[in-house]
Amino acid sequence: MITVVTITMSSDIEKKYEWAADVCAPREYPVEVYTGAAGSYFFSQMGGFSNSGWGGLGSIDYIKASVPDRLDMTWLSYVDNKFYKGDWKLPTEKIKKLFDEGFLARPGLENVKESYDYLNIGLGPKGMVVVWVAGAGSQVEVARFQAHETVIDPKLIIESEMYMFRKGYSQHRLENNFVISEDVREQIKQYGYPESEVYEEYREKYLWKPRIILPEGSKLTSMYIKMCNGEKEDPYDKQIDMKYRAIPYAFQIYWSVADGKKERQFVSRIAFTSDKEYWEKYLQPMGGDEIPVDFDKNEIRKLFKEHLDKNKSAEMVIKIDPSVELKSNRVTDLYIEQAGKQYHIKEKVTRTGNYD
Repeated sequence: MITVVTITMSSDIEKKYEWAADVCAPREYPVEVYTGAAGSYFFSQMGGFSNSGWGGLGSIDYIKASVPDRLDMTWLSYVDNKFYKGDWKLPTEKIKKLFDEGFLARPGLENVKESYDYLNIGLGPKGMVVVWVAGAGSQVEVARFQAHETVIDPKLIIESEMYMFRKGYSQHRLENNFVISEDVREQIKQYGYPESEVYEEYREKYLWKPRIILPEGSKLTSMYIKMCNGEKEDPYDKQIDMKYRAIPYAFQIYWSVADGKKERQFVSRIAFTSDKEYWEKYLQPMGGDEIPVDFDKNEIRKLFKEHLDKNKSAEMVIKIDPSVELKSNRVTDLYIEQAGKQYHIKEKVTRTGNYD
């Protein structure tokens, strides 16, 4: 895919922030930037390729500038074999508010705030565009746009860009293991290619929160939640709020238990997928916990869609016991409870072990 991104600044003299921007795309729907800019932050076809996963963060190169008020993008979608283009007004006040307020840090740092300082521009299939504001461990959607198909005027194409317009270029890129890895390619063969429409469906939210049940004498220290709409939470408080969230695809739960004069540290990882090697791959060098390729067909998604009332509060109950011998069985129970009913989730991959 090729993406052109241009974000212009307002003419008024405004507060300047230290911030960065980049594009991302689903691993199975890779894109390539044609031209574009975020204020003074420029994108081009040189280094503009992305398959970092939906909501995944790319390179970080900070500038000091006002919050951009427009987004203008043009890109090539390899899978669609089409260029998309659009020009939209960004929700500047919403972005400024997040930049100014930040969010609370982890336990032990309750009076310290982390900063939102990153614009993550998601280029989805069929011209879908989502913009998130991100900081360390947290990511919030601020806008959703729709681009239209476009044809680049041959007179505007310079010599260094000609390679993008060669016949068969998109297909050639899709056959490259750097563009779509062998692992993702194998998952597509096994689980099928996700329909482009699911990325819009992933944005649907439900009223829920997690509840963690640990062994006696244990305490929750922190938790990292990734949702299928690209949003992420790193709540500093174990009493996480009940609010509208998208369906989660992964948890990383950090907790400890007293062992004599010291505390043993544990991490419990959960991913909702049929890929049994999900966490083994994540823990490898350069591994990543991107949304599973089979998530659109997974049990948890069907449960939320078909059995839960999105406007009634629900709890995702996660019970953990490190005394179980197999690391993959230490999450001993996981279910969603709503209005007195329990819905157990069996289709998951878990791993609990020591964390140093």
